[in-house]
Amino acid sequence: MSPPAIRDQWYQAQAERQAIACWINCYLREFALPRGQADLDDRGHDAPGGLAHVGGRMLRMTFAEPGYALCIGIARSSRLGRCEFASPPYLKAPGDAWRCTDADATVRFLLERLAPECGFNGELHAQTMNSIEVARQLLARSLDAPLTGDALLDAEQGMLWGHAMHPTPKSREGLPLPLVLDASPEIRARVPLFWFRIDPRLFRGQGRDVRATLATVSGATDRYPCHPWEAQRLLAQPPLQAAIAAGWVEPLGPLGDALYPTSSVRTMYHPALDYFLKLSIHVRLTNCVRKNAWYELESAVALTRLLEPVWRDVTRQVPGFDVMVEPAATTLDFSAFSDDADALRELNEGFGMLYRENLSPLHRKRYRPQVAGALFTTDRDGHSVCRRMVEGLGGPYAPMALAWFQAYAARLLEGTWLAFFRHGVVLEPHLQNTVVGFDRGMPARVWVRDLEGTKLVEHHWPARRLDGLSERARASLGYSADRGWKRIAYCALVNNLAEAIFHLCGDDLALEHRMWQSIADLARGWQARHGRQPALQGLVDGDALPSKNNLRTRLFRRADRDADYTALPSPIGTQAPWVVAA
Repeated sequence: MSPPAIRDQWYQAQAERQAIACWINCYLREFALPRGQADLDDRGHDAPGGLAHVGGRMLRMTFAEPGYALCIGIARSSRLGRCEFASPPYLKAPGDAWRCTDADATVRFLLERLAPECGFNGELHAQTMNSIEVARQLLARSLDAPLTGDALLDAEQGMLWGHAMHPTPKSREGLPLPLVLDASPEIRARVPLFWFRIDPRLFRGQGRDVRATLATVSGATDRYPCHPWEAQRLLAQPPLQAAIAAGWVEPLGPLGDALYPTSSVRTMYHPALDYFLKLSIHVRLTNCVRKNAWYELESAVALTRLLEPVWRDVTRQVPGFDVMVEPAATTLDFSAFSDDADALRELNEGFGMLYRENLSPLHRKRYRPQVAGALFTTDRDGHSVCRRMVEGLGGPYAPMALAWFQAYAARLLEGTWLAFFRHGVVLEPHLQNTVVGFDRGMPARVWVRDLEGTKLVEHHWPARRLDGLSERARASLGYSADRGWKRIAYCALVNNLAEAIFHLCGDDLALEHRMWQSIADLARGWQARHGRQPALQGLVDGDALPSKNNLRTRLFRRADRDADYTALPSPIGTQAPWVVAA
């Protein structure tokens, strides 16, 4: 077999291995463990013969229909039941022998077992296959892509695998695959935006005047961009065609400085700009089509203004914690050319753009910041990125890893908790929204971003405090205290810190236990300084943790805002229920 063919097989195998791990971990957490249909240390006499050589433990999942089962070797599992697998999966149907299977058959098997509840979701199967194909091609195209030396950019474009607890982490639907790949961050792409010359009467902005930034990128003062994926969609809209015919708009095509797509795919970065540019795309990434609803842009800009005193208080009390604000949003208004509300909304959203403050050159040089999602993951060869960083500090690994983790967790949690409990602000500090800065290799700064996803606890923020916001924007911001705590607990503890622990600890169960205990210690210390909070005391006492149901959300075709949670037994304490000693 030729070397290229061997490489192609390796890319496919790696992409399928990752997809199988995502699907089985999601199914395990959201269905099998809560229903008592999983054994993380199965010793059944009828185990697949192909697992005999693997050694170690075996996961067996059973189903409501008798006779069906899934087995797979486990390399290790966490206190939250998150697994790293050591073999392909084996499937069994009534009356049949075990069969070793690939990703396609595994996903079909699980979807069939779930069909009595939700019907067979062929759309989700197709999205999974799309995710595998995208991952395969990203692996192939990123192999020789050079690093830039800009730590933030290299991390933004280094999230090869994406969300570990999502069934379709690399699915990108809505456009031809070659077009999607050419502007994907994982291949370390540089992309010019698609520009239009516009009559200034079309321009609409909120917040800070950012037209100088657009001129810097395009080289002229009368130009406005969209994401290159959006251009043909927008050009097909009759109001834009009418504006072109009237001479108010001239399509210019791709030009100006090339920008770097970041981990969110549609947000663009350039080290010389004051802002990240968050553009609109009609492409489904994980749960959502990533278009910019104008009310969401309005609320993000309003929060930058409204919450300025909050951030001053939080950053004063938690040195090293900060928020990347979003002081401006822009779009184009074509109402002079049409009264078709749907077409005008399409154009408003397609041209909608949010401006997020970039980190200063001094901060980027001093702290060498990285996105948390690029740290708490594995590289293309399956090695932990953060573990390699800690090992580079020298000294005994376990105490160094614990100190490293505590430095990170303290800044992340204390700032997030203060914003929530004192000020009623619900941040969304998941892995992709958290940027970590370092001092001599130790976490020293944390920035949380994405005000579009930030919410306000309603009893802290009654309507009178939100004057000037449209009714739709106000409605998008309000959260109950309980809903806000679930969002924070999931993002900070389950999505973020649990993954940090998983990738820092390896199979060291004692170290994993100490890291979870250090989170309880942070909650005790926070209450000693700021006053008792039932939610934090519940964390100390071992209350369940909420885990967002990404698989359920896609299975039942729900909007992401309607995602529900699975209650995970607490990992804090002497013995988590799913821990099995090696």
